[in-house]
Amino acid sequence: MEKDLAQHLMMVGIIPARYASTRFEGKALADILGKPMIQHVYERASQAKLLDRVIVATDDQRIYDVVAGFDGQVVLTGEAQTGTDRVAMVAESLEADIIANIQGDEPLLDPVVVDQLLRPFHDDPTTQVSTLMQRIENPADYGDPNVVKVVTTQSGLAMYFSRAKLPGNLEEKWHPTAPNFRHVGLYAFRRTQLLAFVNWPRTPYEKAEGLEQLRFLGNDVPIRVIETDFCGIGIDTPADLDRVIKHITEQNAALK
Repeated sequence: MEKDLAQHLMMVGIIPARYASTRFEGKALADILGKPMIQHVYERASQAKLLDRVIVATDDQRIYDVVAGFDGQVVLTGEAQTGTDRVAMVAESLEADIIANIQGDEPLLDPVVVDQLLRPFHDDPTTQVSTLMQRIENPADYGDPNVVKVVTTQSGLAMYFSRAKLPGNLEEKWHPTAPNFRHVGLYAFRRTQLLAFVNWPRTPYEKAEGLEQLRFLGNDVPIRVIETDFCGIGIDTPADLDRVIKHITEQNAALK
């Protein structure tokens, strides 16, 4: 059934991956139980039913060689300011309708979540950009500026993203069903909209928050936001890598 939904749209997942990372250099190639992290992400993304292709976009020959070594599709790009810019570099030469930007440091990515991200383009042909949100269940995350918050309209369009407490003043009446959500940083775009986005100047709110998705809102492009239960473990540090290895090891043991 999922394949039928996507017949009239070509959907491609692009995984931006760079070697130089301030907090964890070379993390794309970090070993996770015998496979490099980028291979875990690639294989999980490839299981999404609505994706026709998955491509790794990298500016590093080492990553290129590793992906080619496990028969993954990979493109060598020039330098890029952001992951979105790198995705656009590859998308520019593709014949595709929808581009999914898949984070290269999410080795626990759930393929079902990728399909959740893509489905709005089938359900509503006016959809230009989609992303995900997850309910915040504790006040610590609500107050953490590293946890990006999002508020939406009743129809599920983003009104604003912020590192601040959004909506405000919830601590005194905190409860697990409070109306606040964290942004989950996976995106899908119409290819034409993505290529337009990377050529726009940064907007004032984007600069203030350090959140590039606000460039869409600042240019009157609606963002469809889908609620999900997915909570991956993004790898930013070696400690995060240890958490992921422990999680996968425990999962494998439970399956035996």
